[in-house]
Amino acid sequence: MLALQDNFSFTVKDVPAGAFVKAYSEYLKKNDKVVVPAWIEFAKTGVGKELSPEDPNWLYTRIAAVARKIYLRPHLGVGTLQHLFGGKRKHGVRRKHHCTSAGKILRYSLQQLEKLGVVSRDKKYSIKKFSRVITPQGQKELDIIASNIGKEIYKRK
Repeated sequence: MLALQDNFSFTVKDVPAGAFVKAYSEYLKKNDKVVVPAWIEFAKTGVGKELSPEDPNWLYTRIAAVARKIYLRPHLGVGTLQHLFGGKRKHGVRRKHHCTSAGKILRYSLQQLEKLGVVSRDKKYSIKKFSRVITPQGQKELDIIASNIGKEIYKRK
């Protein structure tokens, strides 16, 4: 077992993805950090989906997952995120093919993360003018949440 010191900290890279996304989405919901629009209950998450998600709090989960993706892979835009969050589309008896996820939801997620100060547009790359990176304040906030999760998972016995 991993022996922890009191000053040991974890980053988003060190904790499991599911645990981090769940904890950050609960944090966003509990602190009323995100404004949920009225159209969200009718929105699908992608072209390949037939219905909207059953979980009423799925938008918080998507925003947390987008924040994690940008933390791990900076300089991502909406198109790349659409591909990463996409899935397979059923065509009846024909083969399944990859389809992208809904761009409006990802744009809205990025806009909310920009309002919170977690993500900002990248100023250095003029070629990728719509790419996003994590701000220092956002990195600190995400690492604090990840550190709390890591200390719960890897605590001393």
